Amino acid sequence: MKHLPEKPSQKSPKKSIVALGSGQGSTIEFFCQQIQQQTQKGASSFFIKAIVTDNPKSRLLKIAQKFKIPCHVLPYDKDKPHSWDESLYDVLNSYDPSLIVLAGFLKKIGSKVIKSFPDKIINSHPSLLPDFGGAGFYGLKVHQAVLKAGRKQTGISIHLVSSEYDKGRILNQLVIPVKETESPEELEKRVKEKEKLFYFETITKLLSKSQII
Repeated sequence: MKHLPEKPSQKSPKKSIVALGSGQGSTIEFFCQQIQQQTQKGASSFFIKAIVTDNPKSRLLKIAQKFKIPCHVLPYDKDKPHSWDESLYDVLNSYDPSLIVLAGFLKKIGSKVIKSFPDKIINSHPSLLPDFGGAGFYGLKVHQAVLKAGRKQTGISIHLVSSEYDKGRILNQLVIPVKETESPEELEKRVKEKEKLFYFETITKLLSKSQII
């Protein structure tokens, strides 16, 4: 487990999230930028308490350092999934976040974490669930399937995380029209452009409620 850097000492809003990611971390970086801009205006409604990644080479380590957020690296061991589940629980429990946010996190969340944080773990999926969700539907594969099925619209779904991929209760959705002539790559780009802000706005709305979900 690796920690970068120490927890910030400045006064922060009451509501907080812990963000989990595996790759480039563009969505989490967008969240950091939005929070920074809001904080400068005195309007920030929540802050990122910590970042967790399963990938020691993830760009999230640099993002965490840039925005002075603690970062924990928990490499996944397929031979010891229960141990990894326990380690993730320990990290999340130590921060006691208002919400746990998955953003490009590629590992399945274990049963201990799910049971310990009921209705507090959310994820964003690039389709209108329940369509084109579940095991095997991720990244470009989702958009390829949407186009192959001849759908006239796709979108973004923010949902609770459960023991099954993309089966948790849907909290918010954004509909995006599909263009007849576009490629899967073009569709993916358009969805991603809208996903970051939609996810951020959904988190803000959830955390503004007296009860999170």
